Amino acid sequence: MAANSAASNTDSAGPAGHGAAGPGQHRQLRNLVIVVVGLVLMSALILAPTRAGLSVAGQRVLAVMAFTILMWISEAIPYGASAVCLIFMMTLALGFSPPVAAAADQGGALLGTGKAVSLALSGFSNSGWLFVAAGLAIAAAITSTGLEKRVAYLILRLVGTKVNAMLAGIIITSFALTFLIPSVIARAATLVPIVLGLIAAFGLPVNSQVGKAMLLLAAILPSVTGVGVLTGAAPNPVLVNFLTGAGLPGISYTQWLIDLLPYTIAYSVGLYFLVVRMFKFEVTELPGGRAYLNERVSEMGPMSAAEVRAACIMALTIGLWATDHLHHIEAAVISVLAVLLLILPHIGVTTWNDLYKRMDWTSILLFGAGISMAEMFTRTGAAKWVAQVTFVESGMGTLSVSLLALTIFVVMFFVRFCFTSITSCLTAITPAIISFLLALNNPAIPITGIVLGVSLVAQCTAVIPVTSAPAMIAYGAGGFSSRDMMRLGLPLTVLMYALILVAMFLYWPMIGVWK
Repeated sequence: MAANSAASNTDSAGPAGHGAAGPGQHRQLRNLVIVVVGLVLMSALILAPTRAGLSVAGQRVLAVMAFTILMWISEAIPYGASAVCLIFMMTLALGFSPPVAAAADQGGALLGTGKAVSLALSGFSNSGWLFVAAGLAIAAAITSTGLEKRVAYLILRLVGTKVNAMLAGIIITSFALTFLIPSVIARAATLVPIVLGLIAAFGLPVNSQVGKAMLLLAAILPSVTGVGVLTGAAPNPVLVNFLTGAGLPGISYTQWLIDLLPYTIAYSVGLYFLVVRMFKFEVTELPGGRAYLNERVSEMGPMSAAEVRAACIMALTIGLWATDHLHHIEAAVISVLAVLLLILPHIGVTTWNDLYKRMDWTSILLFGAGISMAEMFTRTGAAKWVAQVTFVESGMGTLSVSLLALTIFVVMFFVRFCFTSITSCLTAITPAIISFLLALNNPAIPITGIVLGVSLVAQCTAVIPVTSAPAMIAYGAGGFSSRDMMRLGLPLTVLMYALILVAMFLYWPMIGVWK
């Protein structure tokens, strides 16, 4: 989003030059070419002879997926438009194919678009989608009260005014906001302005050593802390849904914390030491820092009634999430209850009309369409066929369990650079990985553990800004360059894999995630 905004600013600023194409026109032409190439690729896959072991519907779903993934990677069309396009094309692809059960019978009747549309919209009746939509609504409601900023400034005031302490405070703040705001982008949008205010208080430019260090933390932390909490990032409940959809055990809110929160804490500690070691700070302490933070808190005044209600509702919500093993109420249902409480008159903190304006409807639409695509990828047998051709026939299935898992994690690292959206990446890739692992029919393979590892790689990879929205939000402040992030991101990648090895061989076997 930031990249598109920057591009449009450049376009408007450029002079009109005697019919010469400006940057905006070049981009439009590039996008048009990519869309045409995608349509040609999709048509070629649809018209190609059906491969052995692949249903007609499965082949056409693969064709639609190829087009959609190309659009996601290139951003040739906006994400919202790609979601609408995906629903439309999936309806046609399924509607003009025989039902999967009749795929072997070439004379079978077509499914029809009337039945196909319910399949193409199946992601919107999914508990994972409901969880994501409710989480985005909670984030919009909480940020309308200013509670998250008060929490952030109070934490920073508590840790002290030395630069190193403030860096630790930014990390602690990010973890605190993860439980309060169930949206990675909303947390980044909260954290970046606070960091910019701190940099200004130091009297330093945003591209100073202090500025770079703080902004890089704001770029990386929202995704990293989010992976450790089930409600902390939108892909997390979707991955749980993929596991349960494949007949594997689900993961509760508490179990997710046990499985992944220690990893994210260790990763964040390592990130802190890397930042402190890499940057030579111009100052060691914020002059008048405590006064600055006190002033920020004073500007907000006493805690408002809305903030108190928001804090109480979130405390209740987190308590219910954490005790789901006692009352057995789905976390998605608890999230819906939280939204209801936040908008109820006299109890809540906002109105539905205000919440509607604040919510990220593009993400909600994209998640629903993406989950539908993943479900059709699995239900038509396409995921199983892709897993067979790509992984089993390549010989990967003959590797030892540990080497197999590490190979998948390394492949995922490189695949991650093809996507600007973590959610799109995991939605497109995870079903094929699960199908491949199930096809091996090896009870020694810890499928849940491998999926959790894939999630860690996707959400903790932080090498260039364009691969995640939080990084782009921080990058848009102008404090650090892509090269700065790469200098930090490459040793972070080594740390990421080192901690995954520790989890695989020491921690996860202790808690039953790894066999």
